[in-house]
Formats: sequence, C-alpha cells, structure tokens
Amino acid sequence: MTRTEVLFILKPEQIFVFGVIGMRKQARGLSGIDFLVIISFVAVLIFVFVSLRAAAAEGYDRYTEIELERGDTVLEIAEEYRDAHELSDRNFISWVEEANKIDADRIVAGDTLIIPVEANATALGVKEK
Repeated sequence: MTRTEVLFILKPEQIFVFGVIGMRKQARGLSGIDFLVIISFVAVLIFVFVSLRAAAAEGYDRYTEIELERGDTVLEIAEEYRDAHELSDRNFISWVEEANKIDADRIVAGDTLIIPVEANATALGVKEK
C-alpha cells in the first residue's frame, strides 16, 4: 500500500494527526536550515560591524594628535596647519568634530584632538605646537 491509500482507510481525525505530524517533521527540517542561515547572516553582520569599527579606529593612527592650550580654537588650528592639509576651514572643523566626536565650540585646554594632518607631515617641517 502506498501512503495515499492508507490515508483513505484512516478516520478523519487520524488523517489530521498524521498531517500535523508530517508538517512538524517538515517544519523541523526547514527550521534547522533556517536557523543556520540566520545565525550565519548575524555572524557576518557582526564581523562586518567589528571590522568597520576597527578600520575606523586604525584610520586615525596616521594623523597628528595635539594637546589644546588655553584659548585654542579649531579654526585657529586649521589656519596654523593650513600648509599640511588641503581642506577648507569648514571641512577641517567638520572632520575634527567627527573624528573626535566633539562639538568644536566646546573644546577645553588640556583636551587631545586628532587633526587631519598626517603625522609624518609634522615631522617634515610643519610647525607643531
């Protein structure tokens, strides 16, 4: 007998039970694959996120860090290092704010800032404070 013939012999409530059991088996088989796909996708997202954060952090290593003195402004720093960067004053300030996660209007003496000037540029003769 084939499975179809068995179903015709069974009572309606038995057909329902066998149908539910079959669906559960099928669902369990798919959920394992679905679970692996979802876990793989999440793992890839985490890997990409961590890699991007690490790359962003490493990207600033090549830039100059300066310690602010009393009365310093980001605009004055942009003007002082003008020969070592090719940004407009507005772009320089935006870059410094983004890289340091600060508001340029709220800097304090003693703070250390990363500025968009390559570290080797200051070693090659651009004056540094």
